[in-house]
Amino acid sequence: MSWTLDTEFIEPTELTGLIRAALADLQVNRFTLSRWLPNVEVDDIAYEFVKGGGGLSETASYRSWDAESKIGRREGLGKVMGELPPISEKILLNEYDRLRLRKLTRDDALPFIARDAQRLARNIGARFELVRGQALVNAQAPIPELQQTVDFGRSPEHSVVAAVLWSEHATATPIDDLEAWVQTYIDTNGSAPAVILMPRQVFQNMRQCEQVQRLAFPLAPAGQTPLVSADQVSTVIESMGLPPIEMYDAQVRVDGTSTRITPGNALVLLPEAGASSAASPTELGATLLGTTAEALEDDYSLAPGDQPGIVAGTWKTKDPVRLWTHAAAVGMPILREPNLTFKAQVLA
Repeated sequence: MSWTLDTEFIEPTELTGLIRAALADLQVNRFTLSRWLPNVEVDDIAYEFVKGGGGLSETASYRSWDAESKIGRREGLGKVMGELPPISEKILLNEYDRLRLRKLTRDDALPFIARDAQRLARNIGARFELVRGQALVNAQAPIPELQQTVDFGRSPEHSVVAAVLWSEHATATPIDDLEAWVQTYIDTNGSAPAVILMPRQVFQNMRQCEQVQRLAFPLAPAGQTPLVSADQVSTVIESMGLPPIEMYDAQVRVDGTSTRITPGNALVLLPEAGASSAASPTELGATLLGTTAEALEDDYSLAPGDQPGIVAGTWKTKDPVRLWTHAAAVGMPILREPNLTFKAQVLA
């Protein structure tokens, strides 16, 4: 099949601007994990970062006058390098045959091309969000299409299973568990997490645990404590000096199957989120978008400073005659401080 770039209806520069705007809007309004790992464009196809420079701050030392300065340490530092994988998708303009019968015009085609560009941005953004969830929860970025997994090297102490699962409502101790896990986080990083990200299923089980009910209704007779409300859980959490709870249950489709972005049986402790529209890495990391091969093609007419990031163009085939909207990116989420995340499995 012979493919040629088609510029009759829209130039690649214009379509690329449209799909980048769509992806930026999705980052703000739909794929909310980008608050921790925002889309950041880099003029490369590789990533490189220094791991292990976070955690507790090493103190300097006072010295006597005229004495030699103490030599500082770079404890646990290591350079991590790898390649950003490519991702692309194309959509056939199904209306082309019908419209071709009455001579396809720019005004006819543009709404369909714009709609398909929005859909491609959503599909590629959904794939990034799925990896973001896996990175934040498991400190790994699995790419099964390429049979590879990037392990960001989180401390084993930051991935735990509750001693008593929270489905054991009479004996589970979710508040004690959270206090212990937050303390581990503080011991590692020198500061507390900013949020507890958990699925609704975990939250519902937490509400039914007797320890939580007793803290909400300390004077209720034994065995007669009422089920606490979401607001009352928040009050208990705040009164114990724990981070606020944010519920997250987003799903995407993977090969037609509904798939959770984060697991339904675990919570994760996370640092302060950045702005939804951030274009620079947070302390935790970023979703790096590199430079595609398409962006370097003269036909795409992208200036050097505009080449990094997702790109799009319309392509035509002659046998059969078809018009396609095509989008391509190079990128994946990267954790540069994996110990700023903490996973706890609390349900089976």
